Amino acid sequence: MRRWHTLFNRALLLVVVVLGTVVLAPEVLAFPHRQIIGDTVVYSEHPLPATLPRLLARSDALLRKSAIYGPGYGRRIFLTDGGWRWRALALQSSGAFALSRGFGETILVNRSDAARDLVFNGGAIAGRRSLSGVIAHERAHGLIRARYGVAADFVYPAWLREGYCDLVAGGGSLSDRDAALLKAQHRKVPALLYYDGRKRVEAALRANGGSVDALFSAALKGG
Repeated sequence: MRRWHTLFNRALLLVVVVLGTVVLAPEVLAFPHRQIIGDTVVYSEHPLPATLPRLLARSDALLRKSAIYGPGYGRRIFLTDGGWRWRALALQSSGAFALSRGFGETILVNRSDAARDLVFNGGAIAGRRSLSGVIAHERAHGLIRARYGVAADFVYPAWLREGYCDLVAGGGSLSDRDAALLKAQHRKVPALLYYDGRKRVEAALRANGGSVDALFSAALKGG
């Protein structure tokens, strides 16, 4: 019995080590394509298009509009085809367009088409967005962590974090018309949290004179 207990503990430790390695260093999953553009490294399951530098430039241009902009966030980007690599990296969040991890500010992207500047999450509703916008959104999460602390993902409410990142990204996957239709039909889809969060952030910034610091400070006070 003790032998089986020891074997189980060793197997569990191995799983933890493997998962930890994948989270910290997604490149161990052997992405076949890689391109370095400035200080950004893009890993991909498919050949990368010649238009990739322009795509990243569009993403950077969106990010620079943020009042809390700073360079260096999300400079390791992993583009997947939504298959086993994505599922291994996303863990319980496989329905997302992308994820950013504070460890090294890594960005992990669901099924993407860099040539067409698109990313897909497999959803029947609001199932695609621009890849440049999604990268800007995930990089904005890095700006939030840098400005308001590494625990910002847990300290601040989701509507604020996701709403602000979608504002930086220039919008989300739902148009005003689509959101109104979903609400009229009393349909709850994840994209509405992002849509409503962005509208709430926009309204708060209009009311406080455009101060992002005041916006996040108010959230801590229950505002």
